Amino acid sequence: MWTKAVLSLRWLLPALAGVSMFATASYAQPRAPMLSGPPIPQGEARVWFYRDAGPYDSQQIPYILMNATPIGVSYPRGAFYLDVRPGFYHIAVRQYLSNPEEDANIQLVPGQQVYLKIVSLTDCIQGGNRRSSDFSRPCFYVWNMPPQVAQGAVAHTPFYGGS
Repeated sequence: MWTKAVLSLRWLLPALAGVSMFATASYAQPRAPMLSGPPIPQGEARVWFYRDAGPYDSQQIPYILMNATPIGVSYPRGAFYLDVRPGFYHIAVRQYLSNPEEDANIQLVPGQQVYLKIVSLTDCIQGGNRRSSDFSRPCFYVWNMPPQVAQGAVAHTPFYGGS
């Protein structure tokens, strides 16, 4: 009798661990896509960040910087928004080599909603020589997109949260 109970527990414990792991993993998944989110707080503006995932896009997850301060990460096929005070913002993606032409500058007014698309290219920087192996680094670009184009893309992109 005792051995039957032990055998039952040997089967039950891994099954319970698997169910527990599955339940925990479901909380870490991105939420359903959103088109607009909750109302923009009074006196603030909203900046959406999103990224498509094409066959030539990098799978890296770089930091997004606003005025040189990290504010989030760019997931392949991911979107999030940030509510900020009106003003001028320089938006860049932290990467191997930075180039001002890859960044975006925006001037925000209260109640404004802006959509910034993060575009990546997998093998933008390549190198190597006879003694070392070849290497490549991705490049990331920040594009200011028209709302009518961006809202459709954001609606089909996993949502990773907002401020």
